[in-house]
Amino acid sequence: MKKIFFSTCIAAAAATTASADNIITMTLDSMPNYEAYSVALNTRLSWDSSESVTFTSPSIIAGERQWTNQYGREVISYCVQLYQSAVVGETIEYHQTRDLTNVPGAETAPGPMSQIQVGMVEDMYARFIDKRTGMLAENTSLTDGFDYATASAAFQLVLWEISHEDITGSSLDEARDQLSMEVGAFRAAEASSATELIISSLGEDGWESMNGLVGLQSATAQDQLMVVPLPAPILLAGIGLIGVAAVRRKMR
Repeated sequence: MKKIFFSTCIAAAAATTASADNIITMTLDSMPNYEAYSVALNTRLSWDSSESVTFTSPSIIAGERQWTNQYGREVISYCVQLYQSAVVGETIEYHQTRDLTNVPGAETAPGPMSQIQVGMVEDMYARFIDKRTGMLAENTSLTDGFDYATASAAFQLVLWEISHEDITGSSLDEARDQLSMEVGAFRAAEASSATELIISSLGEDGWESMNGLVGLQSATAQDQLMVVPLPAPILLAGIGLIGVAAVRRKMR
């Protein structure tokens, strides 16, 4: 049986080295757990618009992505950008950032997330993602109620909804109430009820934060989010903020 664990690589203190450590080369190995959907995106539309839109064919792959970085370590990500692409087998150079208001990049729609959008994303990750592996956490309402592929696809669809929707709410609660798979700028045809569960769970009993999220930004490929847990000593030392990645090893 295989599981994914994380190991840390502390970046050097020199400014030139720190800059280099913000660049990571990733090869997309597979999308092991996904579902295909028809989606639509019209950035002219408001969050509550029911205006007719044109859907893609049911070919948009929604689910977690499995990568190997230049150190041979395996990384799990979710895509935060619908446009552009990342093809299985492709090797992409990404800039890593902890400021999620820098992702997605401004090269294509929807452009960078607002702080409110980031807040919703962090809450969703805190509730449903295992901080050690980057995969969906066990024993949550999402993974208990749905098979893994459906749950992973729903998580991806809601992430796209948050990052692509025309959010105008001035608070996290108001913004959550503007999320829907059926109306607005971003839509997914026949999305599973798992998306409704995720959206309704956001902010339940208070909004949660997720400090271990890193954005992967590219001018030519789909931007991603991955989980990078940081031990307290590294945080206190103020070093090693980016040079952390997932590594797979066999469990005995």
